[in-house]
Parts: sequence; C-alpha cells; structure tokens
Amino acid sequence: MENLNNKKLMKAKLKVEELKEFYKHIVTYVLVNLFLTFIWKFSFKLFGNFIISNQFDNGNFTHIPIWLIWGVFLMLHAFKTFDFLNLFGRDWEERKIDKFMKE
Repeated sequence: MENLNNKKLMKAKLKVEELKEFYKHIVTYVLVNLFLTFIWKFSFKLFGNFIISNQFDNGNFTHIPIWLIWGVFLMLHAFKTFDFLNLFGRDWEERKIDKFMKE
C-alpha cells in the first residue's frame, strides 16, 4: 500500500513539474513575441522566397511569422502536458503490461 502511495506521489510531482515547464513556456512565448513585434525588427530567409519574420507582408505569404511557428510547438507542448494525445504516454507501458497479464 505504501509503495502505491509513493508511486502516486511521484506521478503527481512529475505532473506538477510538467505544468510548471508548460507555464514557463507560455510566459516566454508571450514576452519574446511581444519584444520581437514591438522592439526588434528582423527577418531571415528560410528556404526559397519564404522568410521568417515578425513583420507582415500584405498578404503575399512570403513572410512566415515566428509566433506562428513557435505557436505550433507550444500547442504540441500543451497536448503533451495535458494528455490530449496520450498514444504512448508514461502509463502506456503499464497499461500494456496489465493488459497482457490479464490475458
């Protein structure tokens, strides 16, 4: 029984650490993108005519905003943190072992 409680405590601590990292990621995302949008004007070529930038190009779709690219990674981080896509999550091995043990 004590072993089960220790295991639950460790999982809870790990989940809290994941949440803290995700919240830090959100704050960093907002602050850096605000800085890039209002202070620092930059751009660099990605490939071909596509340019990563914090500036808009009047609808020509040659500038890819950095907040969009980073936002995709932030969304994936959210999926992982909040178990939206729990295909091979931490408990996957345990669930599979339990399933095979019952068979």
